Amino acid sequence: MTSKLPVTRRGLLAGAAATLASPAIFTRPVFAQGKGEVIQCNFGGGVATAFKKSYGDLFTEQTGIPFKIVEVPSTETALISNVSSPIYNSSYHSYSGSMKLIKMGVTEPLKLSDFPALKDTPKSMLPMIDDDHVSGIPIQFLFYGLAFNSASAAKEDFASWNSLIDPKWKGQVTLTNPVFASLYDVPWYSRMLTGDQTKVEAGIAHYKKVSDNALTTYTSMAQNQQLLQRGDAVASAYYSSQVWILKEGGGSTVDIVIPEEGALMIPYVFVIPKNAPHMEAAIEFAKFAGTAAPQERNFANSGYIPLNSTAKIDENLLVDRMGYTREQIVSKTFNPDWGLIENGREALIKRIEAALG
Repeated sequence: MTSKLPVTRRGLLAGAAATLASPAIFTRPVFAQGKGEVIQCNFGGGVATAFKKSYGDLFTEQTGIPFKIVEVPSTETALISNVSSPIYNSSYHSYSGSMKLIKMGVTEPLKLSDFPALKDTPKSMLPMIDDDHVSGIPIQFLFYGLAFNSASAAKEDFASWNSLIDPKWKGQVTLTNPVFASLYDVPWYSRMLTGDQTKVEAGIAHYKKVSDNALTTYTSMAQNQQLLQRGDAVASAYYSSQVWILKEGGGSTVDIVIPEEGALMIPYVFVIPKNAPHMEAAIEFAKFAGTAAPQERNFANSGYIPLNSTAKIDENLLVDRMGYTREQIVSKTFNPDWGLIENGREALIKRIEAALG
């Protein structure tokens, strides 16, 4: 489903004024429209709604350039399937997804120096593909921590990731499948146990131990959230954003902790497809997306944490929902080399599946 183009009172008044005013006043709307429009590929439902409010409406208000979202089940699949004739000029992806698309030649490498706002994102958090280019514009992150049912256990029960293999919780934990474990669990466990994300033997072995202790491998976010909310499952390696959603909706039985070993950071970007339509509008939007203002607005709308270090957020709300300040979360999380993960991912999935038998 495609959202309608945003129409604001300011935009309507500006259009009326331009009709009656001198040519000099008409210059800005003509210039903006001449750049085309932003057609963003994004996920449906609440995600698209939040991005339109946070990025699209503000971008159009500031530049006069129209913005619309096309909702799809998978942004990666949508870009790949339209590679010969791109229809989007902006798309939302994880860092790993953006590395895959760059490797396939689907998206544009972006020169760091062309996007001044990126100086406000720490270099360790940039999706670098070489010394001068990034795979996309970094905007926000979540963390992969340890979620638990707070009616059945306490935060202290999950002070270590080793709690997921503790016999005490036999048949009471859940885990994700090998496809996602290749992105998150195994690289994290490898880093946690050896200090090196590439030593995947250790990560696979630990994931196998969690599997042996698990109630089930969940097939969807909805399933896992139901298991955790009802207490059918006591704990799970899980996404902070999903716990945020539960709490925002009034849920009180699921909490999340960053264990003493730390947790995995999962950052996200906007990419630009190669040969995209309206490239001038796409570049304008990419420059805007890296700034603080839309990232601040999106935190308020969705709880995702800005990657721009100058963005101001409600720290009290973050502590209330997640238990940590932004500085604490950044200091306790590991942002891996996503290019390395993506390069070896297909082989790693097979190795994980073989380990599980």
